[in-house]
Amino acid sequence: MKRLLLGALFGLAAGSALAADLPVKAPSAAPMVVPEFNWSGFYIGGHVGGGWEHSESNVFDSTGALVATTGSDRSGVLGGGQIGFNWMFVPRWVVGIEADISAADLKDGVDNCTATGCAHNDHKRDLLGTVRGRLGYAWSNMLFYGTGGWAWGHSSTDRTVTCVVAGGGTCPGGPSPSLLTGRMVSSSGNDSGWAAGGGIEWAFARQWSAKIEYLHYQFDNIGRDFSYAGFPNATRHSDRKDTDETVRAGVNYRF
Repeated sequence: MKRLLLGALFGLAAGSALAADLPVKAPSAAPMVVPEFNWSGFYIGGHVGGGWEHSESNVFDSTGALVATTGSDRSGVLGGGQIGFNWMFVPRWVVGIEADISAADLKDGVDNCTATGCAHNDHKRDLLGTVRGRLGYAWSNMLFYGTGGWAWGHSSTDRTVTCVVAGGGTCPGGPSPSLLTGRMVSSSGNDSGWAAGGGIEWAFARQWSAKIEYLHYQFDNIGRDFSYAGFPNATRHSDRKDTDETVRAGVNYRF
C-alpha cells in the first residue's frame, strides 16, 4: 500500500515538473487601431487655376432707351491665397470658414453696333474674392466638401467709338466724319455677388494638404457709365450680369 501511494505521489510530481517546462503561449495582441486624421485648426495656403466668364449686358442711351443687348465670353488664369479654420465633429464631419483672394487675367474684346454707330469694348476682370462656409465629410486623410458664401470682384471696361453714323454715312465702316470716332473712355468698379462649389482635399503630411476646387461666381446688376466730354448724346449706360466658373489647385498648411 505504501509503495502504491509513493508511486502515485512521484507520478504527480513528475507531471507537474514536465508541465512547468512546456512553453507558455503569449496572449493575443490587440488589433492596431489607425487614428483618424484630425482636420481641426487654422490653416493658410495658396492656389492657381483658370477661369471662364460670361457676360450679358443691356446698353441704354442718354435718354434711357435700350439700344443694344450684348453677350461676351472671356477666359484666363488666376492665382492667390486663402486662410481658414476647420472644426471636426461627430466624428467624421468637418465644418469651417474660408476667405480667399485671387488676382485674375480674364479678358476679351467685343465689337457692337447700334443705329447711331459702333464701339469696341475691352472687358477685363482682375480680382476675385470670397468669404465662404465649408461643410465636409472626412474619410481618414481625405476630405470631400461643399462650400458657399459671399463673393466680390473688380472689373473694368474700355469703350472706344469706332464708327459714327453722321452725314448720311453708315456703320460699320470708317473713318466716319465725326470728332467722336476713336475716342476712348473707361469705367471700372467693385462687384458683389455670391459663390458656391465644392472640392476634394488630401492631407499628405501631418500639417500639409493639397486640394482641387471648383467655384461658381455670380454678379448681378453691374452698372457702368460711359461719358464722352463734349458729346452728351453719346453717353451710354450698361447693366451687366457676369457668371464665372473657376477650377483651381491649392496647398494648405495647418497650424
